[in-house]
Amino acid sequence: MKFMKISEHIYFMEHNPETDRPALGYVRGEKGGFMMDAGNSAAHYHHFIEKLQENKLPHPRYLSLTHAHWDHSFGLWATKTATIAGGKTNKELEKMSHWAWDEESMKNRLKTGEDSVFSDTHIRREYSHRSDIKVKTAEISFNGSMTIDLGDVTCILREIVSPHCRDSVVFIIPQDGVIFLGDSYCSAIQGEEWFYDKVLLTAYIDEIEKIDFRLAIKGHHPPQTKEELLAELKSEWKKL
Repeated sequence: MKFMKISEHIYFMEHNPETDRPALGYVRGEKGGFMMDAGNSAAHYHHFIEKLQENKLPHPRYLSLTHAHWDHSFGLWATKTATIAGGKTNKELEKMSHWAWDEESMKNRLKTGEDSVFSDTHIRREYSHRSDIKVKTAEISFNGSMTIDLGDVTCILREIVSPHCRDSVVFIIPQDGVIFLGDSYCSAIQGEEWFYDKVLLTAYIDEIEKIDFRLAIKGHHPPQTKEELLAELKSEWKKL
């Protein structure tokens, strides 16, 4: 997975679809670093930290999540930095922290729809020993929005209506004209099918149009300009 600098303050490590590892991001400021998403395991998290060290970037002062889905949050327990999540995300993580990972429990969650075949398949690929799975909540939670001041750069954490899940948060870095989307732009999965809800997609497009940015970092796809992102989303909307 390539690690690259895309603006004055922002770096990211690209996604890896093999085990559903999403892109992870980092903002470097005068007052420290801010890490965007925790990865799908301790191994994913530590791989990103190694990339920071290789590039002589300081350890993150803060780490925040875009949402609770396993591939973005299961690395959270491995960090000793200050952790942040939206209030809805923390509620989801609290519920998931009580999940068991034996064969019967995983199969039952597929039957109830609590989990998907897609996630189940990739969890098994990422974790050779599912006893290694640990789920924890973030230490700090917020509702609405929150701003992290890193001195010469700020990170705005903002809850957003999303067609992907109910707890999406985006990170806006206004000084660099960059937004970190997580999976907020994605469709949702039900069973083995992916679909967009037209009402939620409409609201999401409206929100994105109002945010001032030039480049979007996506959780599972290459970065796009604002124009490219909106064109893609509107194309999906027309199919509904």
